[in-house]
Amino acid sequence: MDCANLPNCGFIKKNMGTRNLAIQGYMSKYCQSDMQNQCKRKEYKMKTGTPPPDNMLPNGLMMEPK
Repeated sequence: MDCANLPNCGFIKKNMGTRNLAIQGYMSKYCQSDMQNQCKRKEYKMKTGTPPPDNMLPNGLMMEPK
């Protein structure tokens, strides 16, 4: 089952359709598996009440802007 935050996730919106295998791996691992509760983006939103920056990866690291 997909993460409930998936439709509004800035990281997903920004990177949807990418051919980057690492990005696809993050999506598969954190957004579409049982590891959804380990997503640091989800944790950030729950703690702050605001969405995390779009360049924050699901593991909590920040991706360099393009």
